[in-house]
Amino acid sequence: MVVHIKRGHFLRRYLLGYGSAEQRVMDLSIGDGALWSIYSSITSPYIVPLAILMLGSSAPVGFITGLPVISVPFSQIAAYRILKKIDDLKTVTIFTTFLDRIPWLFIAILIFIHTQYFLYMLLGLLIMRSFFSSLSGTTWMLWIPGMIGESKRDTYFSTRNMVMKGFGIVGYLIAISVFLLVNGYKTDYFIIFLVSFVFSALSINIMRNIPGAKVRDVYKTASKNSTEIEFLLIIALLSVIGFAYYFSQPYIALYLLGRPYLDIGSTFYTVVLIASGIVYIGSQRIGKIMATRTGYASSMAITLLFLSTLFAVLYFIRTQTLIILVVIFLSLPFSIYSLISFNMTVSRSSGENRVRRTSYYTIANSLALSAGPIAGNIMYDETKSIHLIFLISAVMMALAILISIYLLKFGEERSFRSP
Repeated sequence: MVVHIKRGHFLRRYLLGYGSAEQRVMDLSIGDGALWSIYSSITSPYIVPLAILMLGSSAPVGFITGLPVISVPFSQIAAYRILKKIDDLKTVTIFTTFLDRIPWLFIAILIFIHTQYFLYMLLGLLIMRSFFSSLSGTTWMLWIPGMIGESKRDTYFSTRNMVMKGFGIVGYLIAISVFLLVNGYKTDYFIIFLVSFVFSALSINIMRNIPGAKVRDVYKTASKNSTEIEFLLIIALLSVIGFAYYFSQPYIALYLLGRPYLDIGSTFYTVVLIASGIVYIGSQRIGKIMATRTGYASSMAITLLFLSTLFAVLYFIRTQTLIILVVIFLSLPFSIYSLISFNMTVSRSSGENRVRRTSYYTIANSLALSAGPIAGNIMYDETKSIHLIFLISAVMMALAILISIYLLKFGEERSFRSP
């Protein structure tokens, strides 16, 4: 009986919510995030493997990763104009989130369509998905963090990120089960994309129970604010890091899956994703402690040093086991970076500039996500050296350390310290 009551209490808390508006926002966004993570882990990580499967190792994986993100600036213009007319953040977020997830159904169907235009149709669907994903991401970033007190935000997002990554591993387990049980190199991908839509629908249903907010309700998000120059330096730093990281990211997948390289297969690739997820979860608390004790800028410099070192190691090593271990441990500094970069941006945006600065952050991050893989694709086509791609990422990460150190001159306590 006690177990039954506790289980019912747990489900009510994270699926239906109870308590104050702030508590419901935190609990329900964790429940929504958990189911979203299952959906996400069996969709986006498998676009590059699907492209390699359908088009071979010559698939332009950098373009497939980067080109869809060119829609982001247009989505931010749309977000700005929509919020001028409809200031209900909850309604806009839920509607655009639904539109963000529809393309996966069409991608699932596209797998069975034999056409020479497969690449172009795939890119079209990914562009559509990127547009609405960016739009809903911006309104969500205005909505949810804006309803959570500054003093609770680091702890909350650290916890939420760990829960989400844990449920992301559940998604990977679903994928690996499908790959092992389904005898059909196209049917398995069709099934995981179809299953993903079920979890995405469940996450949207939880989102419907989160308390709503108007744009003006979430203006105040920080007790202290950065100057415009300070904030633009933060954006510049995040852009360089994002460009450097995503310059190599598609080629890590190609390195693991491509026949000229390790050719580990979809099942083992999923095992690597699971191991990376476990490392990511364990790193979130480290990120919270670093942000609290050393400040955002110092933590970023340390994280960049770690990232730069691991990418440099990828350039030099050739042993399969060591390569896989390095790929897995890349999740540690990237986990810390993800937490710090998000909270640093939110904590330095308050008042009426919050909508504008949120758009700055989204556009800069997305342009790095787009330009990085595209530039990596061009470089790889010219040199055919996948190891050179990793070395270039390492050098760019090292240069980004200089920017993060420069941010220290403004003072950790005044501008960047975690509350």
